[in-house]
Amino acid sequence: MLNMDAIEAGETILRCIDYILTRYPENQEGICEYDKQTQDLLHQIELTNFAIGPGYKLAKQLQEVRRGRRGLKDENELLKGLFEYLSQGSSMAFKNGLINAVTKAKQRERMLPLRTYAPRSQAFGQEPIDNEPEKEEEYAQD
Repeated sequence: MLNMDAIEAGETILRCIDYILTRYPENQEGICEYDKQTQDLLHQIELTNFAIGPGYKLAKQLQEVRRGRRGLKDENELLKGLFEYLSQGSSMAFKNGLINAVTKAKQRERMLPLRTYAPRSQAFGQEPIDNEPEKEEEYAQD
């Protein structure tokens, strides 16, 4: 099991959601750019006369562009269902609710050291109990 607290877990979930919601469209843009590069290379092959050396160089460039494009397409095949799900209104409401919950947890975390406990019983006195750590001086006097 992972070693994290509740706030870290919530933040991790939000980072994962943001990754999916940004990565998929970024990949789409990258695929479009690779398509443009492919067209440019194909036009260069079509419209210029070249020898074996430059032809090989064009073929290698085309191979690199196609492999880059394939990598983005493969990743988007895996991301597509997640992206579509997370883009829905109910999923966006979940994300916004989680953001609010993490924010409240952080606020509460900051307040924990300041809390006091008011006794409910008369048996141990009526003074509120602070959450402050005891000072070493007090132990030294004992």
